[in-house]
Amino acid sequence: MASTIRQVLQHSLEDLTKDELKKFRASLLDRVREGEPRVRRRALEDKDEIGIADVLVTIFTDAKAGNVVVETLQAIECNHIAARLEAELEELNLPGSRPSANSRPTTPPSTARPVEHFVDQHRSSLIQGIRRFPPIMDKLLELGVLTQEEYEAIMAIPNPHEQARHLYNGALTSSGTRGNKDIFLSVLEEIEPFLLEDLRSS
Repeated sequence: MASTIRQVLQHSLEDLTKDELKKFRASLLDRVREGEPRVRRRALEDKDEIGIADVLVTIFTDAKAGNVVVETLQAIECNHIAARLEAELEELNLPGSRPSANSRPTTPPSTARPVEHFVDQHRSSLIQGIRRFPPIMDKLLELGVLTQEEYEAIMAIPNPHEQARHLYNGALTSSGTRGNKDIFLSVLEEIEPFLLEDLRSS
C-alpha cells in the first residue's frame, strides 16, 4: 500500500478515466477558496497523474492536498473514488480523512490567535540567506505564484537580496497571499533545505 501522500493521490488519480481526469483538471482550475492558493493552468499543462499529485502537494502542502483531491473528486461526481481515498487517508493517518467524533479543537475558533507565517517570521534571514534564487523563481513561475511579467521584472534586478525583497513586497505580501507563502515555503523545502533547517533550529 502507498505510504506517502503523493502516492496515495497518484493512485486515486490513476483510477480515473481519461474523461474524468480531464474534468478533474478543469475543476481544479475553477477552484476558488478564500485564503487558498489557486491552481494555475500552466502548473497542470502536460502533467500526468504523478505530475498532478506532485503539483497539488507542492501548492497545498501535505496537510491539505488530500482534502483538496477528495473535494474535487466529489465535485466531478467520482464519489466512489473519493470515498476510497478518504478511507486510505484515514487508515494511513494522512490529511484529508474525516475527523473522529471525539476530536475537538484545542482553541475555540472565536478566540484563536492568528499565527505569523514562517516566511514572515524569518523574512530578513531568508532575504539574506537564499543562495539559489533563480531556480526558486522558476518554480514560482511554474506554479502560478508569479506572472511572466513579475518574473521578468524581478530577474532583471541585479542584486539577489533586492530580488528577494521585491518578491516579498509583491507576490508574498499583497492581500490574500497566505497560499502563496505556503507554496514559497514548499519550494524552499525543495531547493534551500539547509537554510530552513538552520532557521528552524535557531
